[in-house]
Amino acid sequence: MSKVYSRLFYHAIWSTQRREPLITPAIEKVLYPFFHNKAKRFGCILHGVGGIEDHLHIVITIPPAESISDIIGKLKGSSSYFLNKELQVTENFGWQDGFGVLSFAERDLPSVLRYVQRQKEHHAAGTVNADMEKIEGEDD
Repeated sequence: MSKVYSRLFYHAIWSTQRREPLITPAIEKVLYPFFHNKAKRFGCILHGVGGIEDHLHIVITIPPAESISDIIGKLKGSSSYFLNKELQVTENFGWQDGFGVLSFAERDLPSVLRYVQRQKEHHAAGTVNADMEKIEGEDD
């Protein structure tokens, strides 16, 4: 198969189990670098990650031969295992089923990254973007 040129950008969001405030500063400190390393191992580029206590946003480039659902599922599953079993920083960390994902143009990468990396500020100030906060199964 010949090589493929692609420029695909996604903004994905998912929440903790039952929207519990499980992403403490200590967990965030190990979780974010974990996602960067794991995405790279999956052949993806993780441009940025951010979130608050009960949900997470990532900005990622996924190769066209890979399924978005598969990559997100692998990131969610491996991160839970990492926190609960390998690091043993928690016993009950988990992600809720489902996720939300939006694609966007490369020219929008800086603004999407700013939004994701400033999640705490947006939630504190009430300046969240409703479209960028939707997760599968949630009402409009």
